Amino acid sequence: MSASGCHGRGRGKRFNRSTAGPPEPYRSQSMAIKPEKFHPGNKDNNTSNRPPSSSSGRRSNGDQRKSTSRSSTARAKSTRFFRDPIHSAVPETALVSFASRPDQGGIAGRQLNLQTNHFICNIPRTLKCHQYDIDLQAANRDGTWRPAKKDDRFIILRKIIERENFPLVWYDEGKSLYSIELLVDLKDQYEIIIKDKKSDREQKYRLLIINLVKSYDIQTLWDFIENRIAIRPRDPIRILETLLKQTTRATMVCVKNQFYDRRQELDDLGLASGFYQAMFLTRIGATININSTFTCFYQPFNLVHFLCEYLQHDIVQDGIDEREQQLLLRKVLKPIWLETHHGENVRKYRIRGFGASARQHTFARHVDGVDDDSQERQSVSAYFKEKYNIQLQYPDLLTVELYTPPNKTQFHYLPMECCTIQAWQRSIKPLTTDQRARVTKKTVVNPGQRYKAIMDIVKTRNFNADRYLNEIGMSINDDKMITVPARCIPPPEIKYKSGRDGISEIVERINIGKWNLRNRFQTTKSIKRWACVMVSTQKPNNNQLSIANQFVGQFPLIIAQYGIYFESSPIMSSDPANPEVIHKRLQTLKEQNCEVVVFILNGVGEDTYKTIKYFGNQKLGIVTQCTDFVAIAKNIRARKLDMYLQNLVQKFNAKLGGVNGMVSLARALTSSSARDDVFMFFGADVTHITCSREKPSIAAVVGSVDSTSTQYASRVGEQYPARGKISLEIIKDLYQMSTDLLKLFAQKNGCFPNKIVFYRDGVDDGHFQKVLDNEIRALQNACKTLYMNNPLPKITFIIVKKRHNTRFFLQDPQTGSINNVLPGTIVDTNIVHPQSFDFYLNSHAAIQGTSRPILYHVLYDEIGFSSDEIQSLTYYLCHSDVRCTKAVSVPAPVHYAHLAAYQSRDAESFENDRKSTAGDFDDDELVEGIGSITLQEVESRLIQLDPSIQDTMWYV
Repeated sequence: MSASGCHGRGRGKRFNRSTAGPPEPYRSQSMAIKPEKFHPGNKDNNTSNRPPSSSSGRRSNGDQRKSTSRSSTARAKSTRFFRDPIHSAVPETALVSFASRPDQGGIAGRQLNLQTNHFICNIPRTLKCHQYDIDLQAANRDGTWRPAKKDDRFIILRKIIERENFPLVWYDEGKSLYSIELLVDLKDQYEIIIKDKKSDREQKYRLLIINLVKSYDIQTLWDFIENRIAIRPRDPIRILETLLKQTTRATMVCVKNQFYDRRQELDDLGLASGFYQAMFLTRIGATININSTFTCFYQPFNLVHFLCEYLQHDIVQDGIDEREQQLLLRKVLKPIWLETHHGENVRKYRIRGFGASARQHTFARHVDGVDDDSQERQSVSAYFKEKYNIQLQYPDLLTVELYTPPNKTQFHYLPMECCTIQAWQRSIKPLTTDQRARVTKKTVVNPGQRYKAIMDIVKTRNFNADRYLNEIGMSINDDKMITVPARCIPPPEIKYKSGRDGISEIVERINIGKWNLRNRFQTTKSIKRWACVMVSTQKPNNNQLSIANQFVGQFPLIIAQYGIYFESSPIMSSDPANPEVIHKRLQTLKEQNCEVVVFILNGVGEDTYKTIKYFGNQKLGIVTQCTDFVAIAKNIRARKLDMYLQNLVQKFNAKLGGVNGMVSLARALTSSSARDDVFMFFGADVTHITCSREKPSIAAVVGSVDSTSTQYASRVGEQYPARGKISLEIIKDLYQMSTDLLKLFAQKNGCFPNKIVFYRDGVDDGHFQKVLDNEIRALQNACKTLYMNNPLPKITFIIVKKRHNTRFFLQDPQTGSINNVLPGTIVDTNIVHPQSFDFYLNSHAAIQGTSRPILYHVLYDEIGFSSDEIQSLTYYLCHSDVRCTKAVSVPAPVHYAHLAAYQSRDAESFENDRKSTAGDFDDDELVEGIGSITLQEVESRLIQLDPSIQDTMWYV
């Protein structure tokens, strides 16, 4: 089966395939355009750069006898169907109180009204809900019972409810059943037999009503909204959200709070459209938030077809080598459900590993109900021919080792071609670069289209005809979106040095979140020695070399306009995309005292970029700047190279320690005394909170180090448990990281800051208290250690939330058209938190699609900002990102922390990929049987960069 023309999810072509590399090997040479001298020695070049052919670099399937999974005796012997919850290593505390809103909201800026995708939710105050603990079980053949499968539970319960004429109840698909009246007249147990539509097989199930867990008074929602209680009533909200799901759950695929209609046709990427629905408690009461959504699901492909698409090569012809087997198990196959259809019944399995080919994998023939190794042995392919009269099409392909979760010790080896991916499983694995671009293009929805889609969803959903809502007396004002008051605040001043005299300051005018780069940078550096290296997968032709030489000739002239000067001609070379060659090249340039290396990436993948950054930042400490050959060629032909280089030169200057434009942050502060304060800004981000030794969480913290708050240094670390898998919501090493950055600030400025503003990204709503209690204390302890007897700085701690579903729409009063909101738009009334200090800020101009505002929660505020001050300061910081001449969606330190975390993750991934990946590893086994792990048992390691790079802006 050929993989050509496949459009599935994948990881891109591998470099070591013959189709991915050059037709002939080549060595590094000068980029001078002399074809006869470009690759001398090609004929006798016996280096390992040649991509192995499918016959020389891969074992045949006949040699792949060894299974990649562990033997059954080494596995965890669990018969549980439900996975244990992932435990948090951070204890629940309530040491620090959340900051309260200091006023009724800001007043700065131009007033306007917006529509938002929230709808008023009318909930009766005198409503009680009761929670019952239940269990749904399926009968085994021997009369025992096992937990019913998750996908079947909702249907089983609904059939029992209809047959027994239950009062109004609703179900969370787990262990809880809810009701508005006490279920005193119901029995403890109900049984039902359901016939499978596909196989006609009958299955017995039973419902056990175990006990009443708790009763909830919905009045607590109103008590919270009206400030009579301080703690958000999470359980009543969850109960009502579960009720809101009941009608849609019957006909749709439910992914947390998202719903997708099973009747729609998926495209070739598995892309489906749906909607998000959730309840919020706001200053104007309870609202329901509706948004249109998209996600990808795995197509119900045969496993052979699926793996061809994922690996982007023909596995029938090439096989699957051991490295690929480990990659597939680790990155994609473990959580996927497979179905088999060759028997009388459809069976569902999970995959544990790979075995020998169906022709070679043998087992003792089953005779008279006895398995005996002394019996005659039979191959998998022969068994399928004898048992099912199926002649395997691909008997030389590996078998897959399958198990059913209730019994992990019993497993089966089946041919790949007899397995199918179960439909409607959400695909959460990475797309290729090309597929990401295609998904983005398909999911970009302009504000008018999104507004209409949301109103169509609400109309189709028809809340007020929903039986569940009617029975409890709840209704939704679904005829129109909520209108909220908003303000649009002015942008900051951004100052550059005059392009004429290089001394006087020029203020650039900002127009709808953007400005032009027409003058010189504030501070720059002259470069004594530099290099330009072209990296290619195939030998560059004369035209490509000519373009590269044109770029090298024009680059110094263009960046001189901004005040950056090269004092010498570059060292030029062209290299193949080979990690060893790149390492040696950078090592040589380092020895030649090169200050910066510009790489032209010609047709290479992301792996080459990661290789360059890994060696440049972590191993050798040399500044690298990557450019794309295709973009260079396009802009040279169009005579627009100077425009293309504008963004590149800004990153270039920042990495060298320069300051591009200077944002006047003091203008955001209304207090005259505050303008004399010494501010330091922090940003922090964490890649993911669920971590294990195999997949650590990467935490990054950046801090400003200069008086202009433009240059930032970073500290990055890994954190993971000694064993198992845990949830780790905080940055464990924040004390050490912040101590380092505060020391660096003092070295650069001659004093410590007296005001610290800390922006923290990557925090879910339910983890605010843990982050506040632990990270504020770590920051305060770092200050106490360094400041000794001097006054401690005042700290403001702000959560930055990007992942939410609130959107705002600006309607033109004349035409009625729906548009995006402008940069600087703030909403801090009506739909915000009833008590806490939060606000929405849209700081950027949407290039395409609908603007997504950022939600900021001010959790801690010793500085005592007014709403106007913190909103303006945050907005101004969105203009200080060194990578571009436009306002970005989040404050610069937050964006830098994100870049540092993910670049470090890529570097760690690159290093791990160079090591052996032998050995199987099971996510389920990481969770089971480990007990609780304390915060003290969590291991952490600061990621060390080369000292010459450590305190620079290497991550931009």
